[in-house]
Amino acid sequence: MAKLNVCIFGAGEIGTALASTLSRNDGFAVKVVDPSEDALDRIRKRNLDVKLQLVSGADGACAALSNQDIAVAAVPEAAVKDVALAALAADVHYLDFTCPTDAVRATLARLAEQRAVFSGCGVSPGLVGNIACSLLSAFSPITDLTIRVGANPIVPTNRLGYGQIWNLDGLISEYTKPSAAIRDGQFTWIESLEGLERLTIDGVTYEGFTTAGGLGDLSIFGEKLPRNVTFKTIRYPGHLDYMRFLLDDLGLRHRRDMLRSLLANGLPVIEDDTLLLVLTARGLRGRQPIEKTVHHRFSASSTFGAFNALTSVAVGYAATLMSLLLNDRVPSTGLIAHHRLDTSALISSPYLGPLMRT
Repeated sequence: MAKLNVCIFGAGEIGTALASTLSRNDGFAVKVVDPSEDALDRIRKRNLDVKLQLVSGADGACAALSNQDIAVAAVPEAAVKDVALAALAADVHYLDFTCPTDAVRATLARLAEQRAVFSGCGVSPGLVGNIACSLLSAFSPITDLTIRVGANPIVPTNRLGYGQIWNLDGLISEYTKPSAAIRDGQFTWIESLEGLERLTIDGVTYEGFTTAGGLGDLSIFGEKLPRNVTFKTIRYPGHLDYMRFLLDDLGLRHRRDMLRSLLANGLPVIEDDTLLLVLTARGLRGRQPIEKTVHHRFSASSTFGAFNALTSVAVGYAATLMSLLLNDRVPSTGLIAHHRLDTSALISSPYLGPLMRT
């Protein structure tokens, strides 16, 4: 069987974890490119069966894609456009982990005319959108859908009950930017850090509240669009109050660099986390209100390297999609509607199955 040649742009946590995961499968030949020699050295020390290349600039990115099949943008959001343009110029498939900006979306639309494009392929956006669409298909009509995602320490630490699990800049954006939502069937923006609720999952108490960035594209729901859709983050109780104190009472909402420094120096790095995906759908069957909640718990596994649960699930979902491409189980052209794929098959894949706990 021919191998899928994968060029990963970015030697950060996601890029490294994806390289570690794919390099254990003979079906993939992996190359990681990055403008930082130090970042590449950190991968080199892991002794992975991958090629490493120092690359910078648009010309370098295009050259790196010579003889490659797919470009993966495991880079900061500001650099995603450059990877998309390089993929278009090199005429290769493409995958990223974020919600595309309008400029990136236009580039990907052109690329999709000739190659497969997978966009928003992490946890949220990504896997949680797939689970949401599966819930809508199995349980309709739905009037209200609440999507909750949370990666937290297995044992809460400090008053925030939190630590460094994901990119801090992304975390701050989730808390300070407006949250995409559907209200009365119409797209809108609502305030983050609102809609506080208490949850009990497997005997453990959590809280949920609105945050930004969890849903990349609300159009994924298509004709089954609920009247109301809300995205929330899951944390241990008390987290929201302390974050409001930092952001609003101390005014750090408008002093992002200071807030980032405070969190980076004060929060421990968490390697032993648990990822929760909890979705609740409500509707009517005749005049009878009905409700269904599904939840999945993921933990880290040493199978693919020493990475936390959130990172492992994000790259596990991406690796699962690329394995479908490798085995001709998804189209080789077009914008791939990965949220429409069979959820049970995805979460039981060799890349996600070992991480499942419920």
